[in-house]
Amino acid sequence: MCEHIGVAMTNSPIPQNTELSGRYRIQRLLAHGGMASVYEALDLQLHRSVAIKVLASNLSGDETFRQKFLTEARVAAALNHPNLVNIYDQGQHGEFTYLVLELVTGTTLRHVLDDFHTIDADRAVELMEAVLEGLGAAHRAGIIHRDIKPENILLSNEGRIKLSDFGLARTVDNRTEAKDVLGTVGYMAPELVTGGAATQATDVYACGIMLYEMLTGKRPYSGEQSMQVAYQHANSRVPSPSLVNADIPVSLDRIVLAATEPIPANRPVDAQALLELFKRVDLADNHTKVLSPISGGPQLTEVLSTGHTFEESSAFENVPQKRKLLPFAIITVIVLILGGVGGWYFSAGPGALSPVPQLSGRSQTQAQSSLSTLDLKFVIAHENSSTVPAGKITRTDPPAGGYIAHGGTIKLYLSDGPKLVKVPTLTGKNLADATATLVGSGFVLGNVTSSFNAAPLGEVFEFSGSDELPVPIGSSIDLKVSLGSIPAVAGLSLDATKIALQAVGLDVGKITEAFSDSVAKGNVIDLSPNQLNLAKGSKVDLTVSKGTNKISLPNVVGQRILAAQDILKNLGLKVLVDTNLPNSQWGIKNVKSTNPVAGTEVRVGDTVTLVARY
Repeated sequence: MCEHIGVAMTNSPIPQNTELSGRYRIQRLLAHGGMASVYEALDLQLHRSVAIKVLASNLSGDETFRQKFLTEARVAAALNHPNLVNIYDQGQHGEFTYLVLELVTGTTLRHVLDDFHTIDADRAVELMEAVLEGLGAAHRAGIIHRDIKPENILLSNEGRIKLSDFGLARTVDNRTEAKDVLGTVGYMAPELVTGGAATQATDVYACGIMLYEMLTGKRPYSGEQSMQVAYQHANSRVPSPSLVNADIPVSLDRIVLAATEPIPANRPVDAQALLELFKRVDLADNHTKVLSPISGGPQLTEVLSTGHTFEESSAFENVPQKRKLLPFAIITVIVLILGGVGGWYFSAGPGALSPVPQLSGRSQTQAQSSLSTLDLKFVIAHENSSTVPAGKITRTDPPAGGYIAHGGTIKLYLSDGPKLVKVPTLTGKNLADATATLVGSGFVLGNVTSSFNAAPLGEVFEFSGSDELPVPIGSSIDLKVSLGSIPAVAGLSLDATKIALQAVGLDVGKITEAFSDSVAKGNVIDLSPNQLNLAKGSKVDLTVSKGTNKISLPNVVGQRILAAQDILKNLGLKVLVDTNLPNSQWGIKNVKSTNPVAGTEVRVGDTVTLVARY
């Protein structure tokens, strides 16, 4: 039991009873993470409990993050549907940027799957129809959710089903490239993996994966690394869920396969189109009926004629009943004889067949044990696999679900693990050449980031796999592209420095002053951070010269002690008085010597001793 609203989680909890904007009193923390926190709060104006989603304080000051956060408010506020989590308000309170959302008390579909693993077909259809009703409203408003997964399906204590967290949502007109996709990789459509744009069909694909998981208790693809899963989405076909659970109706098999078509244009165009498929599902009439007319004989599939009835020919109308029955009696005897012969032929004779069991994922020993009971032989072949661990079976020939004659031989393909190869050298290439080299070598372009570096502008200066250690073929390779060197600004005036930095996309942050013997007053001494990998749009802090702090010690010998002390202090020097005279005589007695002596070069802040002993 929990109060839940789908969120990315913050890092500085707000104290209980804090009132945001004088209206929302914080009651307790519900979820806490690095980017945002969610609290239960009391709306003092409407006297109702709400959920407050607060952007982390360290991100609230970042205008880019803040605008993305508030985009969720605008997206969600445009929707009003009983199967969507409602947004009530947004606001700013000091350092806190927040959204006010409907508080849904209950659990998530993810928690249900964790506890029960699978959901029966009737309940799965009911859940999906509710989700698609809400998602359909979003699609009609031109909004793509982009993060459909069980964690974002809320099941309230009142029996309501709600789709939450439009934090990743974008409008259809705003194309979303693959490198910007934040959704969970287990539900990622093939077009996103290969660099395409997110569309409403992308959400449909995620719904198909989620239905598969509800029916089978697992997602169709798995792997130790997210790249392995993404690679399977892009290069494999989602199997029928009935291959995992034979009790799953054929009609739901068809929906899963339709929703997860690799080519977006072949899927239902949006949530409403997918919902129409669910409305035509008949869970009560989905299985083929199997008959066994002769004990020990083969199973025969009954073929049912639709729309036709058998009528006796008019040639029999005047024939006595016994004569009418004679042909049917003869036919019956022939059928029984043929059935008996056929039963022998297909069960014990030359035509006997054995079903090929599902052996994928098993070891060679386990497969051998399963085949021995079926009087089947096997041979071993090896192949690389990015999804099946080394030593486990990837597939069989004939494939699982097919048939093979008694005593036949099945070829078992054992995984040698993913094919490991070295990433080709990409340093010094431009982005287009580096991408072509990667694709031609069987890799996928990963994240591309740009930062300042000693390498020439536009050249790759670092990439994953540059250590020359072999990595799985098909891996995602991240690139770092140079923006060129950070401008050298030491010695330039402050105005000239600002112009030089802005020209390459850097902004000026804090400006501090320091003394310098080599840089004229008012000119820049240095900038920080000055290390490499500084991204465009970053702020750099400047240190500006106050000029030198060296001075020549003036001659104050013969001056009154107090007067000499004031002269040196006004120059920024610290003064010690070495005398045996009482303070009352410092205004009438003179300085006899100084340490250091007059004319010595000293710095502001140094200590000078006045000697006045009598």
